[in-house]
Amino acid sequence: MKVAIAVLCLMWMSLCESRRLGRCEVVNIFKAEGLDGFEGFSLGNYVCTAYWESRFKTHRVRTADTGKDYGIFQINSFKWCDDGTEGGKNLCGMPCSDLLKDDLKASVECAKLIVKTDGLKSWQGHLG
Repeated sequence: MKVAIAVLCLMWMSLCESRRLGRCEVVNIFKAEGLDGFEGFSLGNYVCTAYWESRFKTHRVRTADTGKDYGIFQINSFKWCDDGTEGGKNLCGMPCSDLLKDDLKASVECAKLIVKTDGLKSWQGHLG
């Protein structure tokens, strides 16, 4: 019984840690961070990409083929951020934990670098 209660408490705590932003909030943040028209893509392109990648969940972490994907844009640890993944490149020059914050500045900064490098094709969600 104590184990079941402990498991339920842990599950509840993990739900409390995760934050799902509203669409309007994401639009306002992305616009303020300069994504509207960035590299020729509309604000809607970025909002849809974030939605299909994470459903606007700022703390989402998903295991990928190589490394893990982090945050609202599901940015991969092998190429873009540092989580200790062996052989990781950390091209954004930041720890992956920065991509899990409710303040999306680091996520947008890294996403901009990705878009400058590869466009939006880096995200499967952009195709959805």
